[in-house]
Amino acid sequence: MRGFKLIFAIFSLLFIVTSCVENPEFKGISNFKVDNINREKLSFNVDVSAYNPNGYKLKVRKSTFNLYLNDQYVGQAYLLKKYKMKRKTTTLENVPVEVLLEPGIMMKLMKIAMGGTVKLRLEGTLKASALGIPVSKKIDQTKDLDLKDLNINFRQLLGF
Repeated sequence: MRGFKLIFAIFSLLFIVTSCVENPEFKGISNFKVDNINREKLSFNVDVSAYNPNGYKLKVRKSTFNLYLNDQYVGQAYLLKKYKMKRKTTTLENVPVEVLLEPGIMMKLMKIAMGGTVKLRLEGTLKASALGIPVSKKIDQTKDLDLKDLNINFRQLLGF
């Protein structure tokens, strides 16, 4: 009977901790640097700024998101590196990302790249650990970005 109470207490604690995790708030990106681009894949590094509203640190694990630019589906974005977010602070972390591009999206991306601002939307499941306990949270966040702030040389990127 005592073992049952211990197991019940552990599961109750896990449920309470994981259900109380608030979603981090995506603040923006900077220092966008393309590593590789072709028709199927885009690999880049970017500094991601996000606020952790929780009273404990989060360890963001490798996660997958649907990526949209100006409401146009671009492809599946994969975070390739784990990183830590301190509690109740905004964290700026360099994150390698790989996007498996939707077929035929390259010409649309070039058109989007010529605009001044772009609406970036990430939708998917953020995988993290809170107090050593794995947590998955659904996110759907949109942010307007000024492409000039990213310092992207599109001529060099496109081979001109």
